[in-house]
Amino acid sequence: MPDGSPLAKPPPPARVFFALWPAAPVAKRLHALGGEAHALCDGRRMRRDTLHMTLAFIGDVAQERLAALLAVGDRVGAAAFTLALDRLAGWRHNRIVWAGAHETPPPLAALVGRLNGELAAAGFPVEQRSFAPHVTLLRNARATLPERTVDPIEWRVDGFALMESLRREDGAHYTPIRQWSVSGGTGR
Repeated sequence: MPDGSPLAKPPPPARVFFALWPAAPVAKRLHALGGEAHALCDGRRMRRDTLHMTLAFIGDVAQERLAALLAVGDRVGAAAFTLALDRLAGWRHNRIVWAGAHETPPPLAALVGRLNGELAAAGFPVEQRSFAPHVTLLRNARATLPERTVDPIEWRVDGFALMESLRREDGAHYTPIRQWSVSGGTGR
């Protein structure tokens, strides 16, 4: 049957999100911190290649709507900045252990605000809760990890990406759909 047939099955939706992706040295340090957390509260460690900071989770999107998401990314300008991940904590309600920052750099807050504004204008749902910048290190933690300060992991952010999440038996695998560079600002 030809692809244009009314009986042709539409392509499956893409499960997508905008994210910051760490360079290899940052991912290595985050993964090591995940190992320390795992020793304290068990759970399922995130693989080093999956560590990221979600800026805006979109969810399942029809393939024909991906162009609109790419246009959102094209319209969002941002300045480069350094993010100091200096907190280790857990959320009891969803049994996640994460690394985060005591201070959210203004350029990060601005990037998330612009993304959400453009997403809403394009008709995509946006998170209504305040942005909580974090990198998930463990899922299904078996104990609550009290928040503590850790040696800062300095993450130089010079871009963001639209990622697709592919579900497999061994967990999620992430594939970049498009990446955007940010300007060389000095924000912290």
